[in-house]
Amino acid sequence: MDGSLFVLLLLSGLLWSSSALSRQYHFINLRMSWPEAQSYCREKYTDLATVDTMDDVNRLVNIVDAGYSGSVWIGLKRGTQTRWAWSNGEDKSSPYSNWDSGEPNENASCVTYRNGFWVDMDCSYKRYFTCYKENNGYILVWSAKTWSDAQSYCRENYIDLPSIHNSEDNNQITRVITTGNYIWFGLFQDSWEWSDKWSLFFRNWAAGQPSQSSGSGDCVGMSRIKSGKWAHESCDLQYPFICHGVRKSPKYQFMNESMTWQDAQSYCRARFTDLATADTMSDASLLVNTVDAGYSGSVWIGLHNGTEYRWVWSMGTQSQYSIWNPGEPNGDGECVRSFNGSWYDESCITALPFVCFNDSSGFNIITTAMAWRDAQSYCRKHHTDLASISSAEQQNLISNQASLWIGLFLDSWEWSDKWSLFFRYWTEGQPSQSSGSECVGMSRNNSGKWAHESCDLKRPFICHGDDTLIKKQIVKLKLSCNGKCTLNDPSIQTAILNEISEKLKSTGLESDSKISWRKREGEEVFQQKIKHTASSNNKCNKQ
Repeated sequence: MDGSLFVLLLLSGLLWSSSALSRQYHFINLRMSWPEAQSYCREKYTDLATVDTMDDVNRLVNIVDAGYSGSVWIGLKRGTQTRWAWSNGEDKSSPYSNWDSGEPNENASCVTYRNGFWVDMDCSYKRYFTCYKENNGYILVWSAKTWSDAQSYCRENYIDLPSIHNSEDNNQITRVITTGNYIWFGLFQDSWEWSDKWSLFFRNWAAGQPSQSSGSGDCVGMSRIKSGKWAHESCDLQYPFICHGVRKSPKYQFMNESMTWQDAQSYCRARFTDLATADTMSDASLLVNTVDAGYSGSVWIGLHNGTEYRWVWSMGTQSQYSIWNPGEPNGDGECVRSFNGSWYDESCITALPFVCFNDSSGFNIITTAMAWRDAQSYCRKHHTDLASISSAEQQNLISNQASLWIGLFLDSWEWSDKWSLFFRYWTEGQPSQSSGSECVGMSRNNSGKWAHESCDLKRPFICHGDDTLIKKQIVKLKLSCNGKCTLNDPSIQTAILNEISEKLKSTGLESDSKISWRKREGEEVFQQKIKHTASSNNKCNKQ
């Protein structure tokens, strides 16, 4: 039989998922609440950090700035569903259990083993415990510890507290335990979940965590100085954080059509997401490269003048910690100098030494006197940025008799899409106080620096986001087969999708796109069309 099959293929890019083994972590030295950090990570990477193993914990610890001693947000938060899980991260999906009569009965979150049966118990009780080691071996540890401390001991000296999946596992542990005491093993009850919905249950709580005290917090921070242990805290606290995933390049679209700022904003919102937003020097460079090479004027981006004045850091966040001298700020200027352990507002054109921050080496004092903007440019070129100060410990690192510029400045500008970061890239002399110049243009010829202009001027502009006019494509494919056609077999359909994905990937399609089969309700994906051929007696035969 020679048949042809028709199929509709829905293309909206290709979906590529990275395994936990290759998960990339990124320490973001910006202070945000947990929800703000989550939004940032989802916008720029994949999500807040998800952790599967002690190796992952060690990697997180090692990427946090050495000079930082506080908490950093990771992706764990309190959920609504309580589940039994194993210490090694597995969901207890196996139907096997060996609860004692009437158990579990105490609403306790950890489980002991006694005479072959399971009994739930408060995790803070101290009990002997078993550890799991290589080659399916079990070790009874004659040292009474809380469940969390027992878990830490097993992870440090063996592999983990053991999991029990069947009666054979249960009997093996029974042979090791020769006492009628209650013995900890790896089962615990958990109501925490990962921001990216990852299904594993690896936890690395600090002693006494998680507690049940009211107001103790629904979000989880990691402590670098406590071997990466976790504690739950109020989600409103402002901490640095760790994202995971490959950094997404902003999707900028240059529109070579002159419009006022407001018309450009409306156009971008209708077809893309909004006018362009930039967070870093990398984004600023990408904006420049988006503009047509033959164009030399200004282009609109998404920044415009707002009504609220805020003290913000050059690295992009709003100031939470402050140590103003009494009577400061007093209106002397819109930039801030540190002198003898206190802050003073100062005219930004004053030439002063300054403090840079470097991701690798921390604070660096530069003794050459410069205006604040020039100091900012120097730090961004040779280090990371002008220094942000978020604690008394950091302030003590630069406290001396000399006046030094730090990264704090007064800002009233805001992004069209309400993005919360405060990265700015003004050209020299900008922003000025001239009236009527409320919108921001970028100059391709001036290294992409920004200046504010009248919003009524007509300029080309840059949008960000996906183009909704070409976001999806439907492609009709015709496939042929000889012999028995089994293309509606799900495994074969998956294999075909994988082949198509590889071909599309090789042509340079975006890695966050996806493909899927499209079918009408009640129908198969593939619809067979029988090919008819004429016989020698001019009769049609169904082949």
